[in-house]
Amino acid sequence: MNQLFESVIDHGRVVSRVLQNVDVDAQAGGLIYQNWEQRYDQLSGGCFSGSLQEMAFPSFTLIRETSNRVLLQKGCTPDGVFAIGTLMTMGDSGFHCGELMATHTAAILEPGTEFEIRTPESFDLIAAVFSPRHLAANFDDPSFDQRELEVELRRSSKTIGPSNTRQLTEFLRRVYECGQVAADHLMIPSNLRQLEEEFYGVLVDVLRVSRSPEVHAVCPNRERIVRRFRALLDASPESALSITDICEEIGVTRRTLQNATQEVFGISPQHYLKAIRLNAFRRALKLREPQRESIGDVAARWGFWHLSQLAQDYRKLFGELPSQTPCLHVS
Repeated sequence: MNQLFESVIDHGRVVSRVLQNVDVDAQAGGLIYQNWEQRYDQLSGGCFSGSLQEMAFPSFTLIRETSNRVLLQKGCTPDGVFAIGTLMTMGDSGFHCGELMATHTAAILEPGTEFEIRTPESFDLIAAVFSPRHLAANFDDPSFDQRELEVELRRSSKTIGPSNTRQLTEFLRRVYECGQVAADHLMIPSNLRQLEEEFYGVLVDVLRVSRSPEVHAVCPNRERIVRRFRALLDASPESALSITDICEEIGVTRRTLQNATQEVFGISPQHYLKAIRLNAFRRALKLREPQRESIGDVAARWGFWHLSQLAQDYRKLFGELPSQTPCLHVS
């Protein structure tokens, strides 16, 4: 089973939900909010393990996501919804829309906007997802200007350094910890009111800060090269493109592509190309009908001609053989 554990606890106005996954695609599709159009590609080798923990309050939803592998997360934020979160992981940095994310760095996502995150090997993110309209409705305060808040959110830097996010990080952690040990306390109307007002205050304070010098953008030209690399793979998902083909198509040398991919993803172009194709092959395996299409047929369709090498590469990345990946269409 892809999904190991799910629990939903309804505390009146606070709903808590926990998912534990051993499948990267189940992790990508596990959020309460619909239409995120997320796709996760696993870039580092080994069996995947991840979790999603959500607490839905009247004004916002708290999300904590963890995973144990380097992932390339791509998606689009739902219309009308903003998200702000901090990376809790100690150690390697991540990558968010052209900027590096160290521990306690905050990221802001706008509604209807495509995003891309390259997670560290050990990923732990706490975020608040909210609609300014819902926030205004719960405040019931004539002085609260929903449109002004939306403008400030859109004007803000999309990545904010750790020295300016301490208050946000501590708030998100406290809400999460309280939800784990005393969720019933959050049902009390006066406590919910205080929680929502504190969230708004923390949000405004974070938006006031300017871009921290601790946040470093990757080289814009290298980020553009990698974006064209990705677009080429997305446009021809089943094509067995070589690095030579890719360099010719986007008009760069091997060394230039190497430097760009290494800076943005921390891996070589060859590693990235193989990982993206293996992830796509794995999704195709799960969708095949075993009576009509064999593993070898799917492999050939995706340009993997050496089944023994494919099995080795597949097990190295996902911690299992292609034959061990469950099909969704099993009679």
